[in-house]
Amino acid sequence: MKTILHTILAVLLLTSCDFIFKDHSKDDAVVLDQKPVVLGNDKDDKGCVASAGYMWSETRKGCIRVFEEGFRLTPYKSPADSIDVDGEQATLNAYVVFSEDKAVAELFLPNAKKSMLLKRESEGKPYVQADWMLEAWKGYVLKKGNKIEYVSAVAVEKKITGSDVGE
Repeated sequence: MKTILHTILAVLLLTSCDFIFKDHSKDDAVVLDQKPVVLGNDKDDKGCVASAGYMWSETRKGCIRVFEEGFRLTPYKSPADSIDVDGEQATLNAYVVFSEDKAVAELFLPNAKKSMLLKRESEGKPYVQADWMLEAWKGYVLKKGNKIEYVSAVAVEKKITGSDVGE
């Protein structure tokens, strides 16, 4: 019996010594996989990186992010026509970038690979290209034929609710 007790104590002593003398400074360290990350691997024929949001602009003669430099146009549809994604109304916006002299409006439609150039004859006239027409009326209205497709984006004011509202 004493031999078994001494053996158990010896094993406990050795394991505790291993635990005490072991270097624990790296126990909480997070080891990351060292996989190479390739960014900008999806350049188009003009050199714009689509995954970073860049598209070629004919009016600017360079790669731009249309959501930063263009005017946003939202679809002109009723709420029933909108796509419901996780309880939110999803919209696909169009963007317009104007040339410096305002004679050309470059239209970026959702899911289109290239932009479309709309030109106007003179100031005050609408921008046109084939059956597309962009006119300034309470912002901008984009029509295809006689049907309104997009209008200028309007900020929606949210009502504050909860304990932060004084009564």
